[in-house]
Amino acid sequence: MPDCFRPFPASRARLLNALSLTLLAATWSSPAHAAPLLPDPAALLQPAPAVRLERVSAAPTVLIVTDTRQTSAAVARRYGVPADAVDLLPTKEPGVRVRRVKLPAEDSAAVPVRPASVIDYTVRPGETLDSVARRHRLSLVELLGANLERESLDDLKVGETVRIPTAQTGVLVRIKPGQTALSLIAGYGADLQATAQANGVLPTELGVEDELLLPGILAESFHEQLVERRENEEKAEADARILAQYTRFTQWKKDRERASLEAKYAQQAKYEAFLAWKTSPERQRTIAAYQRQVQYEAAEAARRTREREAQREAAANRAAATTAVSSSNIGRDVPGTRVTAGGGLAWPMRSYRITSRYGERDIAFHRQVFHGGVDLAAPAGTPIYAASSGTVTQSGYGDYGLNVFTNSGNSTLVYGHMSRTAVSAGQPVSRGQLIGYVGCSGICTGPHLHFEIRLGGQTVDPLALLP
Repeated sequence: MPDCFRPFPASRARLLNALSLTLLAATWSSPAHAAPLLPDPAALLQPAPAVRLERVSAAPTVLIVTDTRQTSAAVARRYGVPADAVDLLPTKEPGVRVRRVKLPAEDSAAVPVRPASVIDYTVRPGETLDSVARRHRLSLVELLGANLERESLDDLKVGETVRIPTAQTGVLVRIKPGQTALSLIAGYGADLQATAQANGVLPTELGVEDELLLPGILAESFHEQLVERRENEEKAEADARILAQYTRFTQWKKDRERASLEAKYAQQAKYEAFLAWKTSPERQRTIAAYQRQVQYEAAEAARRTREREAQREAAANRAAATTAVSSSNIGRDVPGTRVTAGGGLAWPMRSYRITSRYGERDIAFHRQVFHGGVDLAAPAGTPIYAASSGTVTQSGYGDYGLNVFTNSGNSTLVYGHMSRTAVSAGQPVSRGQLIGYVGCSGICTGPHLHFEIRLGGQTVDPLALLP
């Protein structure tokens, strides 16, 4: 007996089981056959004959084994067939007779029988098994009893058909080959009379594929199985989500580690390239050229110093002569002198050497990129002062390493390759104010200041504007 239904009292079950075995020998389980005659009370006391079904033609036959007291006429009456449909077969067993009973041919177009109180209901959008049960004033267990083929509590689809018991509730089962209505009644422990009343037909009239309603039987264990299956599915889905999240996390972690390694490899490759360049013959040639340029610039600076001293001396002489002339022309209009103070600029450092002029192609980088300023070499940490008053627009790392940009009107001054800045963006500065210190940040070959002047966004030669 299935373990998903309530058990029936053992004494009644044994009685019904004996009754079903007796009627099994007297009944063919196809609904298309004419209803057989029930055995007489005397036959119920006799041992049930052994039955074996076989098909030798389109019409089914049944082989029965009886003792010598059973006659062919009695067998014919039991199966509801004519006497000539029963053949006696030879056998070597003493006291035993074997007869072949030819049964009427099955009607392939027969429609399975269902209790009239059980109707089909078409599922509407948004409905569940719970809502369908409530709509028809049933419990979920009662609804499941009429739909034992369900595999889930949550797989209800729109347009699906659900069987609804409208009168007596219980378990609705389909008679399978090898089963009879009586064997199912006995197996489930149902009441024979209540079952006949609930189905509106004698159980012996039902055959294979017919549906049998067993009243009073509750599908509680079947409901528990579906609930447990739902819980297991929900747990499996939760475990799958957790596994998917963990898989994504581990993949993200691997990707991040791989990206970190790639960044380290790239940085190491750059460092190794720098070391190779540092000891390369090309760099040695560049340093030698830079040193020659430094020597040349030192000589040029000395020459310009001598020229300036000579110019100052000549200017002093001219000023003395002009003063003498002015004193001799008191009371007369004299044209004003022209002031050439270097456009109001001052040199950004007190001590320096010019190592590269505006537009000069002295080193490899200046041959690749136009040199838009003048390089003033000095030891690292040498103070740098504002060459003109203005406002700091940039202070920090930029195009020229650690650099400072100041703006005054349409002019912009650039101080590049610093080791440290002394001002911040937005701060006003005055000419001669400390703004930073000489360094070698960015692209450079030694500590120096890259000083650049831009008028209207266009670079010009600083030496043409400095005093």
